[in-house]
Amino acid sequence: MSVAAGYSDPARVAARAQALGATPIGRSVHGRELVAISIGAGERVSLVLGGIHPIEWIGVEVALGLAERLAAAPPADRRVLIVPVINVDGHAAISRDLTAGARRYRRTNQRGVDLNRNFPLGHAGAVTGPLAGPLARLVERRAGAAPWSEPETAAVATLVAGKAVDRAVALHAFGRMILLPWAHRGATSPRHAELLAHARAVAAALPARYRILHTGRWPLFRPGGLELDWLTSLGALAMLVECGRGGLEARRPSTWIQPFRWYNPAQPGTEVDALVHALEPFVRGEP
Repeated sequence: MSVAAGYSDPARVAARAQALGATPIGRSVHGRELVAISIGAGERVSLVLGGIHPIEWIGVEVALGLAERLAAAPPADRRVLIVPVINVDGHAAISRDLTAGARRYRRTNQRGVDLNRNFPLGHAGAVTGPLAGPLARLVERRAGAAPWSEPETAAVATLVAGKAVDRAVALHAFGRMILLPWAHRGATSPRHAELLAHARAVAAALPARYRILHTGRWPLFRPGGLELDWLTSLGALAMLVECGRGGLEARRPSTWIQPFRWYNPAQPGTEVDALVHALEPFVRGEP
């Protein structure tokens, strides 16, 4: 499992989350427990989501790092909710792959659904017409039959229901980008200028260059069903962070055929620490 040195496998994730007082919020397709960490107090809520795509382990590390930093000095005027791993089945599968030396690319949950296409706004929805049969099967496999059709995303929806979420960060990999809504349409979100200022502050605090991009800027690629758009629709200032630049090395051909290394740097510590430092003020609700 040397390829994952410096990362938290499922047992380590569970131990770190438990040490922070994590509580169950639901179960996965295969019955694994999803947990959330709650830090601070107050009506306003910041939400941090990690591990929605199982191979993107660096995002999980950033989520846990943020939780540990915030727990050391909890915010007095807001509550921070952190779900370190949404796709717990996929995370466990990647861990097994690494242990066995298997080179597997995993993006979906155990029903073959990309959980970051299973949220409501712009969801592919029902397919009708002459191609309904084969096309509907393809759409369902990618986005799920309907929003919240998967237990993992439904657990997140239940966690958030009725709460005043006004800040949100979704942690992915890779590309060193900060993506802003909307994703499913060409327009920017109603609070774009305010959000852009926060994104620029995050980027300025990072030693490596992170590009800030409007996700729906390309007419031919406007993905629907993203957590980014759903959180924005709730009124939150939401950003999606593509953490790091992956671990491909031109002079090490072995990294070319290891999907885990496409997304995750060999030594994540420096990048994780920098992202935790840069994102903490935003998550704390600072202006």
